[in-house]
Amino acid sequence: MEKKKWWQKAVFYQIYPRSFADSTNNGIGDLQGIIGKLDYLHDLGIDAIWFSPFFPSPQKDYGYDITDYGAIDPEYGTMSDFEELLEQAHSLEIKVILDMVLNHTSDQHPWFLESRSSSSNAKRDWYVWRKGRGKNGRKPPNNWKAIIGGSVWEGDKTTEEYYLHQFLPCQPDLNWWNPKVQEAMFSYLKFWLDKGVDGFRLDIIHTLFEDKEFHDNPRSWRLLPSNDSEAYLFQDPMHTSYLKETLEMCTHIRNLVDSYSPDRMLIGEAMGGPRLFRPLYGEYNDGLNLVFNFKFSDQSFSAKNFSQVIQETESILPNPYWPCYVFSNHDKSRMISRYGNDQKKAKLLTFLLLTLRGTPFIYYGEEIGMTQVKVPKESLKDPLSQLRVWKIPIGRFFGRDGCRTPMQWNNSAKNAGFSSDPSIKPWLPVAENSSLVNVDNQINDEKSMLTFFKRIIQVRKVTKALTEGTLHLLPIDDCLVFERRIAEEKVLSVLNFSKKQIQIQNPLPLSTALFSTDALNISYKTDEYITLQQYEGLLLKG
Repeated sequence: MEKKKWWQKAVFYQIYPRSFADSTNNGIGDLQGIIGKLDYLHDLGIDAIWFSPFFPSPQKDYGYDITDYGAIDPEYGTMSDFEELLEQAHSLEIKVILDMVLNHTSDQHPWFLESRSSSSNAKRDWYVWRKGRGKNGRKPPNNWKAIIGGSVWEGDKTTEEYYLHQFLPCQPDLNWWNPKVQEAMFSYLKFWLDKGVDGFRLDIIHTLFEDKEFHDNPRSWRLLPSNDSEAYLFQDPMHTSYLKETLEMCTHIRNLVDSYSPDRMLIGEAMGGPRLFRPLYGEYNDGLNLVFNFKFSDQSFSAKNFSQVIQETESILPNPYWPCYVFSNHDKSRMISRYGNDQKKAKLLTFLLLTLRGTPFIYYGEEIGMTQVKVPKESLKDPLSQLRVWKIPIGRFFGRDGCRTPMQWNNSAKNAGFSSDPSIKPWLPVAENSSLVNVDNQINDEKSMLTFFKRIIQVRKVTKALTEGTLHLLPIDDCLVFERRIAEEKVLSVLNFSKKQIQIQNPLPLSTALFSTDALNISYKTDEYITLQQYEGLLLKG
């Protein structure tokens, strides 16, 4: 078995910079705030940080609408602050992964301002423009739909044509068929690689190219998105996602990153499960190193459901391909709240994430059990919260503010220690339970969520079978059980998804209990049988 790369063995941590730590007392998180918390992340056992964008932006979509890919937004700090962050992180052996939005820019980007100024502008072909259909060209050019619903086409009065946006209208898509666009975006990748970053997370990378001939997408009966089908909103987006040119571009980007060092890496965000995104890895594993698998994020709490996801993923991504399971991020509701804010369930699922074959990603605050916040209407910031369907304001139910609230560092009433001045009101309200759920309350508590995270991460680090080994699912009733093995080292992960205590026959005789989610109590009775408490995960070593 070939030696695994650092990113295959690492534990990643996502930071949403606006919400992590505010050093300037303006209610907005910043780079110096992050620098001040690096020791905390090192003590937690984090190997790499993925930062959501902190580039200049009008903040209509809070950083995912970029106006300059080669600078730092003053709200977050300066380039010197970033260089200090990179140096300090590397001194603690923490890798730095930047979020690159290659698909689109802000509508305030200088390129787009030029592009929309006239149909003859030199930058016109840097974006996707098209004349409308119907009388006086008032109908969109075709039937393509945006990821969030509605047409991908936005009419522009200046030239009376439409521009394309796969996400929000304030995020016009770049025209990747244009070699000048490719050259410009590659120059920014090189800029940050030259700075010393260790890789990139690529936003909605599956939408990079669209059909050159603008054919209508086929109709579908499917309304809601599925992990097994591209079709949703009654349309199959075959002409707007996963085009072969997109797959080829992933390989070109990989070649660039590899030319700096085989230790640099790429991770992609794409819709759908592994059957859909598998081609992004490349025909010969020469595309993206990892692609987020979001199938865990919509499963009901049962051993059978999670087992099926694992089995499917293992069949589609066998060695040397490497999975990457995800429970939470800045676009998903917080995992613990999807399961009734039950800490036992959250610990069990974290135990699953950290003992599977694949690279785990932790979302900031997950390690202390931060819950989804019901943000008051007057405090909503996410542009998705303004969505309306047939004039009905449905956006509040789909908005992402509730998972982006400030990190809870202590029990300060107003901002939970997010700002150094406890009187400062943060950009989003903190959770009502922040006086109880925070780092200070948990850091010395042997039974806390934070202590649990530290211990399971440490066990993962010192157990080679967990970071590098193969995975084999075992058919055992009422439990999710799998074996991890490398050479002579073998461990068994046993998870009880039942609310009752259960006893099963031990598939690994003469084994030693390495870890239990049931605090310090390792509920393990005999070599022949294993007794598991409610929602307990147990790790055994043969």
